[in-house]
Amino acid sequence: MPATATRIGFITQAVRNATAGPNTSVVSKYGDLARDTEEPLECFFDSVADAELVAQERLSLLSADRRRFVVEVSGADVGQELTFNQTTPTSRVVDTEKAADMPAAVVEIGIDYDAGKTILTSWG
Repeated sequence: MPATATRIGFITQAVRNATAGPNTSVVSKYGDLARDTEEPLECFFDSVADAELVAQERLSLLSADRRRFVVEVSGADVGQELTFNQTTPTSRVVDTEKAADMPAAVVEIGIDYDAGKTILTSWG
């Protein structure tokens, strides 16, 4: 990248701030428990626009409710029937007690041959 006057002015600034939010749905859902701080998260970007984009993506990730599910499936050979490709493996989690009916990323697969069961751990 050439050293233009604009670029030199940009890199000689001590700090630049990029913000995202506020997310009113998080504040209304969690009230005083919602994290609200002016403390910066140090990172390195070539432009403020790039930093703002990542800040918005981070806010989206932190705003969503995430839960962990562990499901036991009878039959040790179930793990062999799972198909994998270039995308993240997902499962549909239906749990009436936890009011969940949603897709979730499969983050761990365990096969217990002695007990004859497969254990899927999902996050979503």
